[in-house]
Amino acid sequence: MLTVNPVKSLQGKFDLPSSQDLFLLAVVTAVASNQPVVIKPIKISPLLNHWCDEFSRLASFQFDSGSCTVKPISSEDATSFLMLDYDYLPYKDLIIFILLGIGKTVAFRSVSQKRIDVICETIRRYGADCEVKTFDGNPGITLSKPPSISETFKVEERDISPLMGLYLGTRSAFTLQTTFPFANPLRHLAPVFGHEISFKSAVPRENDPFARRLKMLQSATSNNQGQKFNLTCDFSHPKTSEELIEISLPGDEILSTVMLSAKCLFPKGSFVISNMPLETWAAPALSFIRKMGCKVSVQETHRTSFGSAGMFSVQKCDLVGRKVECNPSSLYSVHLPAMTVLAAFAKGQSVFRNLQDLRNDEPDGIDQLETCIRTLGARHGEMPDGIVMDGGKDFDGFDLAGNIPAHIAASFAIAGLKCMGTTTIEDETLKMRWPDFESYLSQLYDLRS
Repeated sequence: MLTVNPVKSLQGKFDLPSSQDLFLLAVVTAVASNQPVVIKPIKISPLLNHWCDEFSRLASFQFDSGSCTVKPISSEDATSFLMLDYDYLPYKDLIIFILLGIGKTVAFRSVSQKRIDVICETIRRYGADCEVKTFDGNPGITLSKPPSISETFKVEERDISPLMGLYLGTRSAFTLQTTFPFANPLRHLAPVFGHEISFKSAVPRENDPFARRLKMLQSATSNNQGQKFNLTCDFSHPKTSEELIEISLPGDEILSTVMLSAKCLFPKGSFVISNMPLETWAAPALSFIRKMGCKVSVQETHRTSFGSAGMFSVQKCDLVGRKVECNPSSLYSVHLPAMTVLAAFAKGQSVFRNLQDLRNDEPDGIDQLETCIRTLGARHGEMPDGIVMDGGKDFDGFDLAGNIPAHIAASFAIAGLKCMGTTTIEDETLKMRWPDFESYLSQLYDLRS
């Protein structure tokens, strides 16, 4: 059980440990590309060891001095069946579809029938097909027909990750047109393996400078209406080298959001987060706090295999409630608890929309988060596709029990730092993901007297 007491400030420098979720995505991409890699830096945790055990029949893992060498097992010797813990699996809409594309039967512990149905519906949406069988009471999915989409396919933001996963797994290519920007972890990672990704404007360039400037002003005031982009992903010709490809990881994207929210609740004092992933898909909370009125300083310090990373600090923070369209919801879900904690302490109303997909899980993802918000004491209302909150009040300490996912437990631990009394939180999953989480906090905060 984690005990959290009120603090008066948060200061110092926090160097984020490397991302465990991106480690697993790199492993699965290496398996799909049949390419040995060395991934670094690595911070071992019980969760990382759990994943290595689950994927040990697809690749070998050798840890050494902060790095991990991953060598895919040949297709003849590798397993064709995987049993995975659905609750612990990150980037589900990428990893699951990559594995299915490779030709694996993927079975899940602790998954709802609604979620299985959604996965199958998604596969069929792309012209592919699948079969579902039960293994010791656990549902498993096998791809029975590869994907096939045309350039006229009407793509939505929620489609990008599953499409890229299936086509990467089947080592094929697609081209389609979108009306929204492209933000995805594979955008930078896939080219490291020799895959080709191109994302360009489909609107002809205006040669006249005055007309070009006028068009830019019109697009800026039309909420991106009329924008069109061509996205091409070719996964058919990966590198075929026996030499190790080096994969560099940024800091933990979920922990960065948790620490970012902590600093916004305690704006006094100097606090810097380093090694923070700065790509749009990794830091949706960054745009949220800017909309809330926070002035932040972001400095890129280095590039990783997943894009830019750098330093973050808060210069001024006036939290005001805002509306957020969480699209696609898969990129927001793990960051949402920290964002709702900020909304609980912000002035005015905050609305989080486009979260209906969370209702396909068991327990219901929106209901689970609302239970925690209610336990904190924040005012909120339920919507079919989201949450509405009224913030701006003080809270007493609270007790959060049960099997709470780590990203929720960590976020509400931060809320406990701002409360007037003692807070206790069940920390089993928290210790599995971040065994040093309590020491992270104790090194940074100053207790209230």
